[in-house]
Amino acid sequence: MKIALIGPGIMPIPPTGWGGVEHLIWNYNNQLKKIGDEVVIINTKDLHEVIRIVNSGNFDAVHLHYDHYSTVMPHLNCKKKMVTSHYPYLENPEPQYVFLYDLLKNSQSHIVSLSDRIKKEFVRRGIDSTNVSVLPCAIDTDAYTIDDEALHPDRSVVVGKLEPRKRQAFLQKKGLNIDFIGNNADPSFDTTDPCYFGEQSKQDIMENLTAYANMILLSSGEAHPFVCLEGMAAGLGLVLSEQSTANLDLSQPFITVIPDKKLEDTEYLKNKIEENRKISLSMRKRIRKYCKDNFDWVNIIQQYKNIISSI
Repeated sequence: MKIALIGPGIMPIPPTGWGGVEHLIWNYNNQLKKIGDEVVIINTKDLHEVIRIVNSGNFDAVHLHYDHYSTVMPHLNCKKKMVTSHYPYLENPEPQYVFLYDLLKNSQSHIVSLSDRIKKEFVRRGIDSTNVSVLPCAIDTDAYTIDDEALHPDRSVVVGKLEPRKRQAFLQKKGLNIDFIGNNADPSFDTTDPCYFGEQSKQDIMENLTAYANMILLSSGEAHPFVCLEGMAAGLGLVLSEQSTANLDLSQPFITVIPDKKLEDTEYLKNKIEENRKISLSMRKRIRKYCKDNFDWVNIIQQYKNIISSI
C-alpha cells in the first residue's frame, strides 16, 4: 500500500528537538515501512504543492495531521482520505477554535480521533459515527530503558514543552521534589531553578526517564499525551489531571488522577505524588507491560491498517 502522510511544514520531519506531531508522523513512516508499505511524507505549507504531489503520486491512502489544512482534502484524488486533529482542547475548544469541527466535517475525509472522548464530541456535533475512528498514540516500548530500581526514588519528573496549560510554573518550588525537562514557552516559569534541565534529546529521554519514580502531567487540555506512554515505557507511574487521562485504564493502581478542584491544593498534591511514588516503585515491570500490551506500535499500526481497510 502506498500512503501519504501530510505534516504542517513548520519544522523538519524527523524534528531535531521538540515536535510531537512531527515525531508521530516519523514513527508512522518507520512502522509502516517495517510491514512493507510505501510511505511518502509531505511536509510543506504550500497546499498547491500538496495537491500536486498527491494527485501525481497514485496513493492508496492519504493522512493529514494538521487540521488547519483540511480545506485541501477535497482536492486530493485519493479514495481513502484521513485527517487527525492534534488540537489539545478538542473536547472543549476555546471559542476561536470551534470552527475546527466544521473544517474537519467538510474535509470529505475519515476522521481519525486520538481518543474515544474526542470521537464522542465529533458525533455530538453531528458527524456520522461511522466516519470517525479512534486510534491512540503509540510507542516503541522496548526502545526505552527500564531499571529494576529508580536512581531517584524520591523524585518525580515533568517532561514536555513548558507552557501555561501544563501548569509547570505552578508546580515549581512547592517542595514536591519534581524535575522539569523541556523547552520553555512560559514566561512565568523560572528557568534558573536548579530543578530545570532544559530540553533534552529524544535519546536522552529514552535512556534517563527510568531514573524517576513517577511522572506528573497536570495539563488543562490534552488529546492523547504521548509523554504518558514514555513514562510508562520507562516504568514510571503517572499523576495526572482529569484532562490528561485519555485512553488510560484509570483502575490501574499506578495511575493517580487529581480532581480539578484539587489541582492547586499543594498539600493534597504532595500526598498524592508521594503515595503514587511508593506504589509505582514496586511495580515498574507491570507498568511497562501495561504500556506494551496497550500502546506498542506493533498493535497500534495494525489497528491503523484496519482503519484504512474499512474506509
